[in-house]
Amino acid sequence: MQAIRTGVSWAGLVSGPAAWAITLQLDYSTAFWQCHAGFWPTALFSLIGSAAATAGALLSWRAIQDRSHGTSPPLKARTRMFVAMTSVGIGALFTLVMLAQMLAGLTFSGCEL
Repeated sequence: MQAIRTGVSWAGLVSGPAAWAITLQLDYSTAFWQCHAGFWPTALFSLIGSAAATAGALLSWRAIQDRSHGTSPPLKARTRMFVAMTSVGIGALFTLVMLAQMLAGLTFSGCEL
């Protein structure tokens, strides 16, 4: 519970790329199946992945907002703030990438080749 309250400075840095990699592999592995079944789960995979990336970015945002945690050595507090700000940007970027991937999943069926 404390992680949700104070935030995790590196959460967006990990969750965004990991969610994107998992989503991309799921999309590639189900492309043949979705072509023949007529069911397109790629948009759902991308939506779940973008929710995971957003959750990581929000945890990093909480770390930016928490001014009291990690301030005893000032150098570590600045490092934590830098990592948290970078993680928010990376988490937001990968959220946008997966939303664009979701639009591609809604547009293309996988049977184009």
